[in-house]
Amino acid sequence: MSKKLLAAAIAAALVPTAVLAEASNVTMYGRIDYGFMSRGGDNGGNAQAGQTGRQNGFEDGILGTNRLGFRGSEALGNGLKAIFEFEFGFSGDTGTSFGGTTNRHSWIGLEGAFGTVLGGRVDGARYSFVGQYDPFKNQTVANAGSLFGVTSGLGQADRADNAIVYISPEVAPGLKFLAAYTTNLLGEDGSNPLAGAGIGGNGTDVDAGDTPLYALAAMYNNGPISFTLDYENLQVKRSVANGGSDLEFDLWVVGASYDFGVAKLSAYYENVEGDNTASKAISESDGWLIGLTVPVTSNFLLKTSYVKANDDARNNADCKKWGFGGEYSFSKRTVAYATVAKLSADSAATCAISKNASGASGTATANGNSGAGYGDTGFNIGLAHTF
Repeated sequence: MSKKLLAAAIAAALVPTAVLAEASNVTMYGRIDYGFMSRGGDNGGNAQAGQTGRQNGFEDGILGTNRLGFRGSEALGNGLKAIFEFEFGFSGDTGTSFGGTTNRHSWIGLEGAFGTVLGGRVDGARYSFVGQYDPFKNQTVANAGSLFGVTSGLGQADRADNAIVYISPEVAPGLKFLAAYTTNLLGEDGSNPLAGAGIGGNGTDVDAGDTPLYALAAMYNNGPISFTLDYENLQVKRSVANGGSDLEFDLWVVGASYDFGVAKLSAYYENVEGDNTASKAISESDGWLIGLTVPVTSNFLLKTSYVKANDDARNNADCKKWGFGGEYSFSKRTVAYATVAKLSADSAATCAISKNASGASGTATANGNSGAGYGDTGFNIGLAHTF
């Protein structure tokens, strides 16, 4: 059964027939990923909670988070289209499934000669740009984003709630602009993607719906060349980390890559800094990566990266990581992968090995919490299929 027919069948089971009478052109997509991950270290460092043994386990979502999504469009005439997409994450190794907390993103918008406007829950700009230039796409034990999240003191906001986004049409070959705004990055329900910084959410005294962030970006993708420049400003109203006063942070991101054919070279740099004394005490950092992707054959490629993340708000808290991996494609949709990573960190650093960028906050516990960082060496192997 084709994806469109299957999507229509599922939709028919979920919504009334009257709604389907004018249904959009809907496509279902997704991925499932399962493998093995091992992490450890001998130093019993800050991110290991004093442990020295290895944590081994079968894991899902290593090369990419498991997901099921629906996207669609409807022609409205005069070149105007309505578009939508909603995507749910799920666990492939436990009973956790399509709960309310697993909504990865969901948005609706319009597309036309003016560009694209959409609103809802969207992917974070900084998080997406790190993933664009990281050869490991912010996934596997070699991901770059987890280090930037720890040393910046702000974590990785992989999604933004209640956002509106504008993407321009091409103003020159390959050149587009993006503008995004959300009134409450921390979420209406008090959820807090910045919990690692201790700045509100989860019942603390932060004004609900008053944690605004805006982003402005220029994106150039033309032939073998890619370049991105992004600026973001985040405010946290009445933060408990600042005695009930406001915090404000500026984020700058620059990324570039060039595909030589025989290899693709990529680089990324970010700078995060607080706007006042209290904000600087939480976040004053910069970091960079350089990566290389080499297609050895038509279905086998090698990847490597080096990441350096500097935490200037805290003494002796910088982190470095090497990553090396390979992917073998059985087909366009099925790939086997293996990755190794080695991390070194200053004595006060809390960076560690995790399977993705957004799951790096917190400390791994004795029960083997795969969502947190642990150890200074790690490897993973697995199989992923997209549809």
